[in-house]
Amino acid sequence: MRILAGAVVALVAVVVYLARRVFGIVSKESWPPGADALAAADAEAAVARFDGGPTDVGMPYAWSTVATVEPWPEGREFFPRIFEDVRAAQSSVHVLMFGWREGEIGTAFADLLCEKLAQGVEVRAIVDGQGSRANSAARELFDRLRAAGAQIAVNDLRRGSDGLGRVDHRKLYVVDGVVAWIGGAGLEDHFENGGFHDVMVRVTGDVVRQAQALFLMSFRGHGFELPDVLAPYFPAQPEPGELPAALLQVAPGGFQSATQALQQTIDEATARLDVMNPYVTDGGVLGRLLAAAERGVRVRIVVSEKSNNGQATAAFRHHYRALLAAGVEIFEYPGAVVHAKVLVADDAALFGTVNLDAWALYRNYEVALLVRDAATAQRFEERLFEPDIARSARGVDNGSIGARLRSRVAARAAYFI
Repeated sequence: MRILAGAVVALVAVVVYLARRVFGIVSKESWPPGADALAAADAEAAVARFDGGPTDVGMPYAWSTVATVEPWPEGREFFPRIFEDVRAAQSSVHVLMFGWREGEIGTAFADLLCEKLAQGVEVRAIVDGQGSRANSAARELFDRLRAAGAQIAVNDLRRGSDGLGRVDHRKLYVVDGVVAWIGGAGLEDHFENGGFHDVMVRVTGDVVRQAQALFLMSFRGHGFELPDVLAPYFPAQPEPGELPAALLQVAPGGFQSATQALQQTIDEATARLDVMNPYVTDGGVLGRLLAAAERGVRVRIVVSEKSNNGQATAAFRHHYRALLAAGVEIFEYPGAVVHAKVLVADDAALFGTVNLDAWALYRNYEVALLVRDAATAQRFEERLFEPDIARSARGVDNGSIGARLRSRVAARAAYFI
């Protein structure tokens, strides 16, 4: 009996330990960037001296500049343009991707990369084992790429203490070191056929050097060697740009510049806050949006009419009454799962992979870009928010007693979902 009791106690201790490692939240001061933050001019040298693991990529990036920022909603718009940039690649294609599956769009992209490899272009990729099914359903796709000469790293959510249970949710392409694409869409058919409504953003300028550093350090962190000469990956930018931009991250272990920059951006808004996100469940972010509305900011939130995550939807709807009472306008987009992660605050735009839930804000690997420019913010309004709001129905607080109860329970569990 004593042996059995001891075994039970030991099992409970292990379960508690693992639960804390997986669900625990650690936050380090990560924003704004200090004097020692990594500048675009120092990106190559930083990669050369990097010798850490996957979670060690959590580091501050200094403010940099962009030359162009082009948001493209819908896969039918952004996939052809991404493919065009990759088809024109002369030296390297680097892909950081949560969900790269074996469907039509994922296979077509793999075919294109095999063509580029045959032309002598270097191809490196980091994919998430869970999101891409890299060791199961999509294994053949990645094995084919490896056989063609690509180097493929796979994030394993069982790996490491800080990384335990953490998926790599980032989506980033860097082509020839001069073009980057960032946004919420994976290489999956539901982004191409309109089932998921998302946006990918094409960026040029000096900040691409930092995006390249982020990819290469992440790749090195997975145990891959990099060439001794790194200069080809960091060419002089054709147009360094003048628009202020900051590369942001969330990394396991507590580095959360993306989260803290987002919080600050909401807190400093004076006129408008437009939010598009699939999972709006974090109490801290919701409290900030509510406070913004109460101080007179026009707050608009675009979500799915019907989401792919019922728990997250229920948790958000628990807050409808308070948000609507404060003047927040909620819009429910029909016919597709809203998957874009975009915030426009006054003359700033923040976009990337960060959902407004505990996993993205505090636990997983995420990447985002903050651009402070009135014309860029207006471009997101014209291409994304205004058309989508015009299609959407206003959210109302009219749930049944049962639905309200489910929403309350889901909101209480937001820390875990």
